[in-house]
Amino acid sequence: MEHEQGLHDFLIRIAREIGLTVEKSQAQQFMIYLTQLIEWNKTINLTAIVAPKEIIIKHFVDSLAALVATSFPEQAVVLDVGSGGGFPGIPLKIMRSDLQVVLIEPIQKKCSFLNSIIGQLKLRGISTFNGTIEQYAKRPATPTADMIVLRALKFEAIREYIPALLAAKGRVALYRTESFQQHEIGDGFHLLGETTFVLPEGSGKRVISVLERHI
Repeated sequence: MEHEQGLHDFLIRIAREIGLTVEKSQAQQFMIYLTQLIEWNKTINLTAIVAPKEIIIKHFVDSLAALVATSFPEQAVVLDVGSGGGFPGIPLKIMRSDLQVVLIEPIQKKCSFLNSIIGQLKLRGISTFNGTIEQYAKRPATPTADMIVLRALKFEAIREYIPALLAAKGRVALYRTESFQQHEIGDGFHLLGETTFVLPEGSGKRVISVLERHI
């Protein structure tokens, strides 16, 4: 892998381009995450992106864009649905240690990676659920979430389960490549706002769409 100090500095610089300050201790956590992601990806399909700088831009910094696009309440309960390699939940947790994060992932091998990286980064207030959002919603005494983040799945795929999981006035942050059309939103939600980012180094466009649940 490229020289770690160079990647460390690259992450801090790229995050600054979207308006975020990554502290040195947080950047060090991202470097551990990067190393482990690349290593585990040799045997488990976690990401098709393998170049370290591309991972930093297209997974780490991209995941953090929601922190610029909307406000996460202090101690917010955040569900990352279809977490895969931990995006966006783990990057959000690294930046906001107060968040209470649940990574929902149906594939057992990916959950093994997520649990491993949580342990290596010594993260607290974050857990995994090995199953689908439908299975998670059926659990007894499931705490309501303040925020659901969705990067790998489409909103339509989980919309029916959201009322059972999201607090009144709770929000859904969707990582998309284009703006929402009104007919996509459906009943029970309204579009609170959208923020468009041009990812650094010609890495494409990202639209963070934030929906709010009606009371």
